[in-house]
Amino acid sequence: MDRKRRRELIRELIESRSPSSQGELVELLSSRGVVVDQSTVSRDLREMGAIRLPGGRYAMPGGGEIPPDGEELLRGLREYALSVEASGNLVVLRTAPGNAHAMAVIMDRARLPQVAGTVAGDDTILVVVREGHRADELAAAWIKSGGLPGV
Repeated sequence: MDRKRRRELIRELIESRSPSSQGELVELLSSRGVVVDQSTVSRDLREMGAIRLPGGRYAMPGGGEIPPDGEELLRGLREYALSVEASGNLVVLRTAPGNAHAMAVIMDRARLPQVAGTVAGDDTILVVVREGHRADELAAAWIKSGGLPGV
């Protein structure tokens, strides 16, 4: 099987089965007749931009998954967020290095009506708050629900 088709299958498996480990993904691929080792799956996941969500399962950014329940957002805030600060119509959320992308994906998947979008760096997420909503109220709710320090 060529790389493009294998990656399409990996994306399909992630979106339909939410595997929690690379080993599980190797087994799922094997059950579909694709013989591949864990290092190839690891490289594919990295190059495809797959992320691990709180609870350990894999997800694809912008993969069209069903929005998570609010609990996934709360777990993400508790696990990844270090601080939150509002400024104008923006919220700046800080994470440990390397965690901003995963948290931004969780936020995007939550499809919050207040949030127009996110931009993630390595350890910082810029959240653009829609007109008619207040960034300071959103930040305060996240601080309260995630037990986070405000700035």
